[in-house]
Amino acid sequence: MRFLIVGDLHGQKPKIHFKDFDAIIATGDFCSSDEIRRYKFQALKEKLQNPSFNIKWYDLAGKEKVTKLIKKSIKDGREILEYFDSLNVPVYVVPGNADLTPDKIEKWSLLRQNHYKKLLEGLKNIIDVHYRSVSVEKQQIIGYGTSHGPEYPQYKEDLDMLKKGELIKKRKEYQKAYKKLSSLFEKSSKPVIFLSHNVPFNTPIDKIVNKNSPRNGWHYGSLITRKIIEKYQPLICIGGHMHEHFGKCKIGKTVCINAGFGSLVNILMEIKDNKVKLQFYKGK
Repeated sequence: MRFLIVGDLHGQKPKIHFKDFDAIIATGDFCSSDEIRRYKFQALKEKLQNPSFNIKWYDLAGKEKVTKLIKKSIKDGREILEYFDSLNVPVYVVPGNADLTPDKIEKWSLLRQNHYKKLLEGLKNIIDVHYRSVSVEKQQIIGYGTSHGPEYPQYKEDLDMLKKGELIKKRKEYQKAYKKLSSLFEKSSKPVIFLSHNVPFNTPIDKIVNKNSPRNGWHYGSLITRKIIEKYQPLICIGGHMHEHFGKCKIGKTVCINAGFGSLVNILMEIKDNKVKLQFYKGK
């Protein structure tokens, strides 16, 4: 099979370079989020410098403004998914952290809603594989979305922001998510294409290189994704989230891809006899 791989788009309609593909794999973050992310970075910077800082990112901007930003974000994400749907091939997706999945601990009702579910409504060719295993001819695609960093804090600055009870809860959530994903791999009977929104932790493709980020210089991939790869050695792991990188590395026998960011990057993946051939394209 030939798969077109598309990375994080954040509201940018992709320019497809390759032709004659059987399916599309997309790493999530369809919704636009640049201005939202700016306020989140501002709140995070304050929190890292002062762990007692308790002002929410949306209060920095004001709820009225953020409501407008969220509506625009959803509109942009929906347009991208409608475009993918119009190509009349299966499109395998997971939600990114920008795709407005429900935040169950958030007090503001707007952020507790499942906007991501509405993004996919009525799109017959879009297949959400988040915490699912889907058979695709001689392979299985297993998905893990939303991850935007290590599921349990790995740096002192992150640890200091959480109280003991919050850290205990974090560890339990991490273990529960890993167990849920691991059970899908245990049941898999075919070579696995592992679609993870985030790339594996502590690799050449997960280091933050962004002077505007309060975590500049940190490795910030997914612990769960790394652990799954080390244990089950899927055929390939496809991730995104880290906009600074577009390329690949290996963990054991598994090829790990960072599918990149924006409308101008595409990857063509051909799988034949359990061998993976990749073509990377970066437009100007």
